[in-house]
Amino acid sequence: MNEGALHSVPGAVARAYNLVSQAYAELIPTAGREGDPEDEQDLAMVRRFAGSLPSGAAVLDAGCGAGRMITYLDTLAPLAIEGCDISAGMVRQARKAHPHRRFEVTAMSSLPYGDGSFQGVLAWYSIIHTPPSGLPAVFAEFRRILRPGGRLLLGFQAGTGSRRIPTAYGHAVELTGYLHDIPETAALLEGEDFQVDEHLLRSPTAAERYAQGFISAGKSGRTA
Repeated sequence: MNEGALHSVPGAVARAYNLVSQAYAELIPTAGREGDPEDEQDLAMVRRFAGSLPSGAAVLDAGCGAGRMITYLDTLAPLAIEGCDISAGMVRQARKAHPHRRFEVTAMSSLPYGDGSFQGVLAWYSIIHTPPSGLPAVFAEFRRILRPGGRLLLGFQAGTGSRRIPTAYGHAVELTGYLHDIPETAALLEGEDFQVDEHLLRSPTAAERYAQGFISAGKSGRTA
């Protein structure tokens, strides 16, 4: 990998996940099923997120991958869930799993949805290739598409720094993974008019290299 690959630009992220999309869909179980990578504490955060939304709420799975979290959300509450991902390959897998749902291929920093389109946004490990300097643009988009009082749940690898990712799911890739500090990330959310009301720092399991971070927040009720 050359030095220019140290910072995963959107094109590099899309190419990498296009390459691994089928293997990812085959290897990573739906959340809540045997062999999934989530801890019970992680899933409890998702359950609280779903439980905080009204029946039939419009929810965006931002960075949906192959749609595995949509399958889990479907078991929790009657929600009108859509998904988006920067990888067309991942979106193809998500459409196979959820043929009646709407999916878009897009970067999270430039979402093709109108203002106030959603009551909830789930960004489950969707910011792991976004450097901290890129988070304000993503959070501004989440704020824009959420209605006043809407809910946001983030999941990510916690800490500071970055790492090269030369292989994934049996393929050679060029990616950088970023760790995100919970207090710093919460401060960025608050700068975008979110109110952080719950966060969790979980120690890594035997299968994980890093601590895991989760932040639950609500958009201010103000309209401007």
